[in-house]
Amino acid sequence: MSNTAVLILIDADVLIHLFKAEKVSLLNELFPKRLRMLDIVLNELRNNRTIRNNVDSIFLFSGITEIPLPTTSNPELLREYVSLSKTIKGDGERATLLYCKYYKHIIASSNTKDIIPFSKEHSIAYLTTLDIFAIAIKRGLLTNAVVNTCILKITHNNESYLMSKTIEEYLTTHFNTEKYLY
Repeated sequence: MSNTAVLILIDADVLIHLFKAEKVSLLNELFPKRLRMLDIVLNELRNNRTIRNNVDSIFLFSGITEIPLPTTSNPELLREYVSLSKTIKGDGERATLLYCKYYKHIIASSNTKDIIPFSKEHSIAYLTTLDIFAIAIKRGLLTNAVVNTCILKITHNNESYLMSKTIEEYLTTHFNTEKYLY
């Protein structure tokens, strides 16, 4: 699936996690010229207390390009976006999931409660923060020890949730090796 035509749409939580871990540039190293963020998600970031003052520099170092949610050119997407608001609460997750559903791209989000069921139902590929770290380890960009330090920074004071406390635990219990090909 490592097709450069397949984009990776970044949700706010993944970018916030990588910011906390001081690894934002990792996205561009792993997925050059493939990173996009919907305008809705960017607006969420501009209002997030953790990251709002750094959004412009983060975009510079991460290689992410902003794109609009195509509601005028795709009215069906807009209808589904509105109808899913009771099921998927986050505007950014909902918009990004639907964009990936309609345009066959990959979502990067760690909101697994919302994205995994929808992704499985609609055959949408997804990456979590821990998947991104696992790919970085496989490609020799990070070590397990560095990633475990990143996990501690991300989850410090229970500010953010990740499904595993260590990368070793994640690799043995949750990681799908097909994601190495993304």
